[in-house]
Amino acid sequence: MKLSRLPLLFALAACSGLVPSRMVRAVEVGLVEVDGGARESSTPRRLLARIDFEDNEQFPMELPAGWKRVLSSRTSDDNTHAGVPDLPNFGTVRADRDIGRPNDSNEHRWALQFMVDGASIAVASDPKSLRVEPGAQLLLSAWTRTKELRHAVVRVALQFADAAGKPLGEPYVGDGIRSEADWRQLRLELPPAPAATAGAIVWLELVQPKSLHAADPTRFVIAENDIRGTAFFDDVEVWQLPTVGFEARGDGIVEPGASATLLMRCSDPKSPSTTASIRVRDASGGIVYQTQHDIASSKSIEVAMPLLPTGWYEAEARFTAETEDIALRRARFAVLPRDPFEPDEPPRFGASLGSIEMPVAPAIGLARAAFVVLPVWSASTETRTSRREIDALRTKVAALLDRRIEPMFRISGVPSHLAREHRLDESDTLALLALGEERWRPALEPWLLAFGQDVNRWFLAENPVEADRPELVERVRSIALVLQKSIAGPSVAIPWDPSEVPDQGMSAELANGRNVLELVADPAWRESAGSLYEGFAAGADGMVRIVPLPPGLVDDRERAIDLALRAIDAWRAGFDDVAIDVQSDALPPIPGPPLELAAWRQVSTRLCGRRLIAEIPVAEGVRALLADGDRGTVLVLWNERGTESAELAVALGDGALLATDLWGRSTKVEPRAEGHRLVVGREPLFVEGVSREMCLFRSAFKADPTFAVARRAAQEGALVLGNPWDVPLSGTLTVLAPDALAISPKTHAFTIDPQGEARFPVQFGVPRALAAGPTTVRVAIDAVAREPLRTTLEAQLEVGMRGVEVEHAWRLARSIESGSVDLVLTLRVTNAGDQAIDLEAFAVADGYAQNKKPITALPPKATATRVFHFADGARRLSGRDIRAGVHDGDADARLLKRIPVPPLLPPVMVRAPETTDLDSSR
Repeated sequence: MKLSRLPLLFALAACSGLVPSRMVRAVEVGLVEVDGGARESSTPRRLLARIDFEDNEQFPMELPAGWKRVLSSRTSDDNTHAGVPDLPNFGTVRADRDIGRPNDSNEHRWALQFMVDGASIAVASDPKSLRVEPGAQLLLSAWTRTKELRHAVVRVALQFADAAGKPLGEPYVGDGIRSEADWRQLRLELPPAPAATAGAIVWLELVQPKSLHAADPTRFVIAENDIRGTAFFDDVEVWQLPTVGFEARGDGIVEPGASATLLMRCSDPKSPSTTASIRVRDASGGIVYQTQHDIASSKSIEVAMPLLPTGWYEAEARFTAETEDIALRRARFAVLPRDPFEPDEPPRFGASLGSIEMPVAPAIGLARAAFVVLPVWSASTETRTSRREIDALRTKVAALLDRRIEPMFRISGVPSHLAREHRLDESDTLALLALGEERWRPALEPWLLAFGQDVNRWFLAENPVEADRPELVERVRSIALVLQKSIAGPSVAIPWDPSEVPDQGMSAELANGRNVLELVADPAWRESAGSLYEGFAAGADGMVRIVPLPPGLVDDRERAIDLALRAIDAWRAGFDDVAIDVQSDALPPIPGPPLELAAWRQVSTRLCGRRLIAEIPVAEGVRALLADGDRGTVLVLWNERGTESAELAVALGDGALLATDLWGRSTKVEPRAEGHRLVVGREPLFVEGVSREMCLFRSAFKADPTFAVARRAAQEGALVLGNPWDVPLSGTLTVLAPDALAISPKTHAFTIDPQGEARFPVQFGVPRALAAGPTTVRVAIDAVAREPLRTTLEAQLEVGMRGVEVEHAWRLARSIESGSVDLVLTLRVTNAGDQAIDLEAFAVADGYAQNKKPITALPPKATATRVFHFADGARRLSGRDIRAGVHDGDADARLLKRIPVPPLLPPVMVRAPETTDLDSSR
């Protein structure tokens, strides 16, 4: 499904009645399956009008009856619309024979022909010729073809009208196209007709680029108008769709202990009643409830759901009449848990709204925001008559303050009249504020006087400012001084690109004052794993605004997971405030909270007021972060390897735990003999009630050193165990794995003082056949602190060769001599040390003799390339691996890589390999 740019509150505007733009895109209708699910759609049920222009065969007219040419003239009674503001009397419109779309009904192939003469052209139907009932949902379609058009487009539009034929608002406009090759159909689905509707006006339009720019000055247009060309329209149809409503009561937010209620209606123009089959799925896609209800036409019913566990749900209603599918609708709802804490302690999570028209109620009740950033100035702001805007803003601010949510203001744009007056770009707010105070403060004064006592943090722009902007620090300092005249202790926030490191002057300004950098983390940084925050001041000196993934790149679930992991990256970097960027430019089609909202609520609820303590080793490929705060501990876990869930058993304390997934579903986890059993997927899992001491006990175990070289000689090291309890810890440590290292001694008795540490000397050997990379040292602990404890601990030991880096690549090549497909392996060996080295590169595989190639006196930072040839390798090595690497004879050290070859061809039997020095354990 297609979602908006905002993963958190982008759908909240839809939940709360924000009306989208009337520039409606053309859509397909019909119940079709896409992306594994059914698209929301309706089936045309009653034909209200069909215009094929064939009447002109009997009653020839240049412009058929019921249609008129629309011109933009001061003296004309014709009305243009905002989408095509300039319609001069250029070009010709007429109906003609033998030019229409060929089909069985168009015997003489009449069609309407637009002949271009450098300008846009539009015709409109008589509003009284098409009768439409209030609430009716229409589908407009028309067939079109163009000839020799290069820049102009053709499109359809529909405008509702009252009983007198007066238009009710602007038309709904479909997408424009050109179709030079053949006839194509334009389709436009309309929302329900307004209450005063009695008719409708159909528009057929040829629109030039300059008209599009005049309708929307922000549209970048470089193309000139077409001077000549032709467009054809035929088979215009208006269908009435079933009027269907399906949503959850209360914007889909179900309070703790309550059940969700679904509201539905279906008015089908062909049937007195319809049947709604309802299926409710949880966040994993599993069906949790099914039911079926009959609905009388023009009536509404309510369906109460059973009490469902906390979490996010999506309901699907398939409406049928006499076994015929007529509509499919979906609605979302979230059952909230009982967690009455106030999210006002840092670190905090909030929302940054992209439009002041967006409602703040969702940010309060759904997102559980601790703060909300409101854009108080934009290009459309009218500062000369500001009372209405300030009164509306005062209501929003009061709603936030009543719930102890901090309001913040953003100057996101320069009001258009100020931009014209000072010759500034409307998006360059810093340029305006850099002018003399007397040139902008009078315009901002009403906002400062109204909200100066309630709003302390003011953001200077929407987009990141240029780090190399002249006198940036001085400008920020002067703006803060001006705000200080109306605000006690103002904080100025500067949007910042994380790729730009602040200079010393900006860093000093942030350290000495209350100003902060707002790091704008757009989707380009999503793979950085938090590295983008390195070098920036965290805590109260910085904040992060996360821009979600664009719609359509991934599905709902992946967008929610991406949002959560990026929020966790900002949280563990230590920032006090993390916000989600909320835009209303593309509202979702499904009413109720989106899946991303459930994710954001869980991140906010579980991490607010809790700071990162340590990363805890629990299982290979599973990340686990321990956090603590006034509300106790939480362990955040997610699986970084693959899409499959990992099942693990780990001791995290003596008592039961509460595990809550990203979608809000909570499970009580009782301790077992092997520990607490958890299922960890790609999405974060929040486990509350874990023992802080037990988690730190796990993180304190390590191997020292953490790096070992593969060589014959025995090596010495130590196993390190810490005691995080405030009482002595006594017991035994027993080495369980890996057997390949032959760690000795295997058993150690200990008594460790409170908050102390013990080191257990060991000897071990690294087999030359052990591949480079991490290997896990696992031990069993049988000890007593306050209570007896038995658990296993793990530590990572990296096996490799210091100062040497090996990269590999392979390709297939056909042999000229044999015709077989050979495998060619390339090793790139880099000396990362500070002295020249002598090495021997090698490669071997089952059924092949070991191949060695020397690398002599490789200088520091230099790279040598060695190539190895495996005859008929595509077949003989299919599904097997190659063992390759380098050997240092002086240090008796070896770096081995196992290079897997995917199944390329059916494998062949190979003889058992001869034992080589590579395969020996010592």
